[in-house]
Amino acid sequence: MAIRPLRSHRRRWWLAFDESRQVERRVFVKAPPRTVWTALHSPAGMAALFPELTLGPADRAWPAAAAVRTGRARLGLLRQEATVESLEARPLTSFRFRVTGRLFASEWRFRLEPRAGGTRVVHDAVLQPGGRIADWMIRLRRGSLAERVEIHLRALKEIAETEWIDDVDTQRGSRLA
Repeated sequence: MAIRPLRSHRRRWWLAFDESRQVERRVFVKAPPRTVWTALHSPAGMAALFPELTLGPADRAWPAAAAVRTGRARLGLLRQEATVESLEARPLTSFRFRVTGRLFASEWRFRLEPRAGGTRVVHDAVLQPGGRIADWMIRLRRGSLAERVEIHLRALKEIAETEWIDDVDTQRGSRLA
């Protein structure tokens, strides 16, 4: 006698995006890891880096592990109060944090790998909606999780490279004077 699984393995139309729940993307940034780390945590660049989050002020411990911030998340049509918790903060190496709301949970990780002439940034993300309606609201109007990750990386690359060029120009100007 064969035993059937409890759930059907047929893909439903609302679950057709299962492969997009976990994403990893990479980018090369022409700046050292210290500059990339600073750009990742600068309060001025936070709105550009994470356009889906509006964060409240950071306490003194941020970005240390176990530090918590509150804010508001905008994921597609879903608008919710959110809690952002730093899970891992290894300066110049990696930063991982969790963003949770009543109807979703998300985890983001940035790994910084020094390379000749710059830094390779690996960005992993996982997004788990709290149900079908939340999932539907998240997917509308804002694209996929992969698009969000690419937005984060483009903004980080632009901020870090601009900051690095400004630092190099300042150092050259001080040497010439």
